[in-house]
Amino acid sequence: MFDNLNQSIIDGMERGVLATIVFDNEIIKIIKENVFKNSLYRNIFDVMKELYKNGYPLSEQTLMAKLDSSYENVILDILSTNPIIQIKPIYETLLENYYKNYIEYQLKKVISSEGSSFEKIRELENLVQKSKEFKTENVFDFVDFLSVKGKNPMFFLENVLPIQEHEINIISAPGGSGKSYVSLYLALQFIQLYRDKRCFLWLSEDEIGVSKKRANSLCKIHNFKLNNNITVAGKETRVFHFLNKNLIIHDKFELMKNQLKNYDLIILDPLIAFYGADENSNAEARYFMSILNKWCVDDNKTIILIHHHNKASMGNKSNARGASAFIDACRMHYIIERIDGDNSSRKLVIDKTNHFESGKKEYIIKLFDNMKNIEIVYSKLDMPFLGDELETEIDEL
Repeated sequence: MFDNLNQSIIDGMERGVLATIVFDNEIIKIIKENVFKNSLYRNIFDVMKELYKNGYPLSEQTLMAKLDSSYENVILDILSTNPIIQIKPIYETLLENYYKNYIEYQLKKVISSEGSSFEKIRELENLVQKSKEFKTENVFDFVDFLSVKGKNPMFFLENVLPIQEHEINIISAPGGSGKSYVSLYLALQFIQLYRDKRCFLWLSEDEIGVSKKRANSLCKIHNFKLNNNITVAGKETRVFHFLNKNLIIHDKFELMKNQLKNYDLIILDPLIAFYGADENSNAEARYFMSILNKWCVDDNKTIILIHHHNKASMGNKSNARGASAFIDACRMHYIIERIDGDNSSRKLVIDKTNHFESGKKEYIIKLFDNMKNIEIVYSKLDMPFLGDELETEIDEL
């Protein structure tokens, strides 16, 4: 990846890798080999592996307890180094450099040896084979299928609005349907029913104060109690595209994942705010969803994406905005519908489910207290055939 790596660059990379492991101890799972050229770093990494294996945190105190005082300044240098956002390519660069140095050293050793030509050729063949093995990457991490335990798909909020665990779920509707009210309702239900779990919502189109007001309204209607297991980000937090138009994953995505590692349910509203590739490309949408799905699998996250319908939507899958691959890649898809004669509630209809086997297909959720808590927005709509007409719509979350 990098040309002309000098010792200063390598030393900085190695120190950065160790700093990242201290920052997030789970990163050590990625660093499968001791690739550190600096002998002090090699020893520190060995100590880290031993501590991690035995369940100890990797910190200044635990490291110094296993190392002598000569390492004190080295540990301080590591702790003062910024963690690396994308650790894998740096590790792969160090790994490649490590094997390159190893091959060069062994090659010089073979050439300078006093063995016969036949022995030298055999040793050179072994080096060539090792070089090939290094360049070989495994596509699959095979497991013993006979030893795998069978399990059924699990669901959160099964009696409220079933959300499949550790999968991507989508809730969609036309504008003004109350999608973000539904988001807050589900988050509040979640923290009531699962006291040991946490929920994060990124309601990117609303100020956090507005979301708090609406959450208070829902708490009053349903007798919910707010606690510290819910965190909300609003429009004050600048949105970034997880995947850009060049299909490059944003550096902040890994930072975000790390910051949200202690959250179980992630709600993102709206989907399109976090997607920067071609909205109508199934291939690109599928790639975006695969990135989120990997997050679910790797970190045991359950994700709810809030998605818009096309403006002319009649409330079915084909009218969900953009590529159909968004819906195809999720496990459950709900459509929000209005209820005739009941403006205070919404009906959520299962449009797609892969594993939920209950015969129930519709769920009614009360969002507003007799319409008192609906914020009305008056807007002029241009209707050239009917003239200007004043219309009201819910200012949804």
